[in-house]
Amino acid sequence: MTSLARRLIPLADRVLVKKIVAQTQTAGGVFLPDANLPKMNEAEVLAVGPGARDPDGKMIPVDVAVGDKVLLPDFGPSPIKIDNEEYHLLRATDILAKFA
Repeated sequence: MTSLARRLIPLADRVLVKKIVAQTQTAGGVFLPDANLPKMNEAEVLAVGPGARDPDGKMIPVDVAVGDKVLLPDFGPSPIKIDNEEYHLLRATDILAKFA
């Protein structure tokens, strides 16, 4: 992660993630071409905002923390490119699941 991405702090209930890249080599040692790679919806959480506020003004904390592995929807995250690396910014409510 670049130093600029490390300093990026999401606002409200937004989460900064980096998608996990699919492996290009099978367990048997066969290299897969890019066209045959599965689309990965897994990502690692890099930064988390403080949370959203409810109508009464109370802070609602975000359910994920830095370092968590999460499952993303197919469409929706806003891509951000920092120093030729692609990150995604999305609301915490758009995250489908967290891996244990």
